[in-house]
Amino acid sequence: MKRFLIVVLAIGILALAAFYVIFCFGFYIDFHPEAPIRTQFTTESGEIVKRGDLERFQVKGVEVSASMPGHAASEFEAKQEDYLRWFTEIQELGANTIKVAGIMDDTFYEAFYTFNEGREQPLYLLQGILIQDAVNYGAGDAYAAKYLGALLEDGKRMVDVIHGNRLIMGNVPGRGSGWYTKDISQWVLGFLVGAQWNGDTVVYTDHQSIHDGTYIGTYFVTTEGASPFEAMLAQVMDEITAYESGKYKEQHLIGFANEPATDPLEYRDDYGELLEKYEGAGKRGVTYARQLDKICQIDAEQIQTTEKVEAGYFAAYSLYDFCDDFSQYLSEAQQEKSAGILESLRTDSSYDGYLDFLGKYHTMPILCIDYGFSTARGVVSEEGFPLSEKEQGERIVSIYQDLCDAGWSGAIINGWQDRWELRSWNTVYAQDFTNNDMWHDVQTEAQSYGLMEFNAQQRVIDGKTDDWEEEDIVDTNQGLTVSVYADAEGLALLIEGQKVSEERALYLPIDTTPKSGSKTATAFGLHFSHPADFLICIDGRENSRILVQERYESVRANFWYEISGENPYLSFPDADSEIFIPIYMAMKNTTMVDYVDHDNIEQKYLPVYETGKLRHGNHDPSAEQYDSLADFCYGDHCVEMRIPWALLNVANPEVPLIHDDYYENYGVAFLQNRTFRIGVSEAMPGEIPMEPFVLKQKELSYQERRKQSFEMVQEAWR
Repeated sequence: MKRFLIVVLAIGILALAAFYVIFCFGFYIDFHPEAPIRTQFTTESGEIVKRGDLERFQVKGVEVSASMPGHAASEFEAKQEDYLRWFTEIQELGANTIKVAGIMDDTFYEAFYTFNEGREQPLYLLQGILIQDAVNYGAGDAYAAKYLGALLEDGKRMVDVIHGNRLIMGNVPGRGSGWYTKDISQWVLGFLVGAQWNGDTVVYTDHQSIHDGTYIGTYFVTTEGASPFEAMLAQVMDEITAYESGKYKEQHLIGFANEPATDPLEYRDDYGELLEKYEGAGKRGVTYARQLDKICQIDAEQIQTTEKVEAGYFAAYSLYDFCDDFSQYLSEAQQEKSAGILESLRTDSSYDGYLDFLGKYHTMPILCIDYGFSTARGVVSEEGFPLSEKEQGERIVSIYQDLCDAGWSGAIINGWQDRWELRSWNTVYAQDFTNNDMWHDVQTEAQSYGLMEFNAQQRVIDGKTDDWEEEDIVDTNQGLTVSVYADAEGLALLIEGQKVSEERALYLPIDTTPKSGSKTATAFGLHFSHPADFLICIDGRENSRILVQERYESVRANFWYEISGENPYLSFPDADSEIFIPIYMAMKNTTMVDYVDHDNIEQKYLPVYETGKLRHGNHDPSAEQYDSLADFCYGDHCVEMRIPWALLNVANPEVPLIHDDYYENYGVAFLQNRTFRIGVSEAMPGEIPMEPFVLKQKELSYQERRKQSFEMVQEAWR
């Protein structure tokens, strides 16, 4: 009996070990090495073609994540019913493809299988794998175990996942986990390696003497002149293809991510050479490459397929605005190399011919894997003033058409849904990220790229009062009543009274912080019962704005040196200054920096945009005149408005946290405060009373809503 138990235990241990190495590590033995390879898609004459079809497959895609309000995307909180609902709407959009940046949780693939099973027109999947930021921006080169090793390991996981044959335990950031049992491989368009390569890592890898650009694999090889980083990418694609070919007798299209900062082009960027060459002749050199953060090149043409590749290989690019006028700044060697393309370059389309150039340069299919536009209220570029949902749709459709005209094989829109957890460089300093997915910062550009929004507004800004309640009333003064409601996007306000009209200016002082503020606004002749930090001026449709007491202006404390060249902490406003100023936000400087005229102010400093200026319009999505950027709306003896939390220096409305005094802390620190004060008045003598109101914590509530851009893309795609 004892021997029997030992044998049973040994068999159990062996079975468990076999299960572990097969389903957790992907171990397999190829018993049929000569079996034919199946493919769903292939490439012919620089185009993607679906097996059995006579026409090219033009990708119309949307990127999907697991992001939902109240949860970070890495939590994978989306349920199967969420994915099924989104897939249905994405197909209604006219899309034929969805993209995921990395391995999702098992719920996603189960939903994808359920959606496509038995469907005559399925959605296809472009499956990506990611390199973690800590590794991509780390100190090692691309051949380090944490870099190349991680890509190879995740690549094999990716193959097993789409074939429904993997167990992933734990939750590595950017990668899901679970028991993957659904084989979705028949609906997979292809694999995408990486998302954005750190230029420093690429350069460091290419200059390491222990590496060269030679790689000769079974499926991919490098050409003469390839770089070590390109050889690393060839190895990754080769081993992924080999793994799928050997284990599943199947191949899918494969490519690696690229973008303008790492594309094959070389630009003029040698300071000494240009200064000596052009200064005496009165000509000017520019640092286009450095402003593009362009210090390396990765060229898909330096990697070639062997005859064993049955599916194919494609070039893939993310697109963004900063490649305008690119052809003017190419190096002499690049101009000579690309002379034939440049002669016939169409510069009248998007990105000044960049799409046309790449379309002619590449001999393989070329796919846009990431492009889009934000409907956020805030901006990051002087060329990117806030876009309405209509303008978002117009730009998406226009660029897609230009891509097709340039011979690209389609594009992936970024993305399907807005993502509350994301950050932008010019607002990140102002936020507390403890639970930032619980509220929508409409000032952060990165959060509003979706074709679908999570609408959390509980009071519609449409000039009507039917959705307001008596308990919302906070203050009454001079026949004017102020109602306040706080939601996940900002502070909604309603001012009612016979005096309310477009011809009469109204002023609303708001007190948020006990550290500073003024009882007087000298420029307006106003006096308040409590020190005000902000002053909302409602003065007709074209001249309304929110002002901030100059001590509490966050942009000065954080970007003043970059904006003006002056240190904001050498001299700063008094805590009780009576001056109220416009609210600005810093933006990228996209002006080409000139080597010769290097003292030009416009070229040296960051520009600013008055984000505190308020826009009139109807913010009711069901209204015919809906304006997605509207901040306030006049009604019958009333005016409604919503002030974004960031414009009130609120770092986290859930706690809530506001900005502490900048000049006591030498930057942004947070202060908890739940009680604000507000008042209302015309420009009349006397003190304006300010009554308290409490920011109450409410359960997060939202509704999914297709933006106007959805309908515009739908019309173009269907």
